[in-house]
Amino acid sequence: MKKTTNNLKAGQGTRAFTLVELLVVISIIGIIAAMTVAGLGQVKYKKWESGTRTQLAKLELAIDSYKSVFGSYPPDNPAAAALRPDRNTLAYELGGVRRSGLVDYTSESLPTHTVTPPMLTSYFNLGGLVNVQPAGTSKHKYALPLRGTGLTADYVITDPTPAPLVVEPLAMFLQVPAQKPDTNDLSNIPQPDMGPNVWRYRLYPVDGRNPKSYDLWAEIKKKGGGTNRIGNWK
Repeated sequence: MKKTTNNLKAGQGTRAFTLVELLVVISIIGIIAAMTVAGLGQVKYKKWESGTRTQLAKLELAIDSYKSVFGSYPPDNPAAAALRPDRNTLAYELGGVRRSGLVDYTSESLPTHTVTPPMLTSYFNLGGLVNVQPAGTSKHKYALPLRGTGLTADYVITDPTPAPLVVEPLAMFLQVPAQKPDTNDLSNIPQPDMGPNVWRYRLYPVDGRNPKSYDLWAEIKKKGGGTNRIGNWK
């Protein structure tokens, strides 16, 4: 019987990619990668917005509860509300504080946090606090736990005006769960805007959205740049 001889040479029957085909494949991979990155970015911004709206609802409920107890909305710090959004007393009012002596205030929500002068007058105007209970009392009149509202006391206020730089104690804030808007020019921006993103609060704002009650809003980074304002207005 005559044997069949395989005369195929090594490599015969295989076909290499042409340069054009390689470029097409690389282009397709690049498009898929770009779409994936864009999709992840969209998810991030949606998560920021959703988290901020959830936190807003909790804060609105807390403020309404406060009003039912005290008959009025929490006071603000009108002298600093516009330029220094971090200098508002909302976290202290909603969470409650205890006062020992004349000037020392301890947070009911974060008992390890104590505020002493000079923050009382120059930063938070804590002398105007309503939700205060004397130290040593067994039960606070009204102290909301503030779970899920972004409460934090890990931000150190710095004042860039004096020389040398003055660093104050830790302050308590309601922090927004999203990145603040990008800013290209920091020369005219108040110092707190270089720190964490905090909730902004204005009581009976004449030039605001709710002049008969209060404005509560957050400013977060918008996809593609710019500012997305999320607040208690329709």
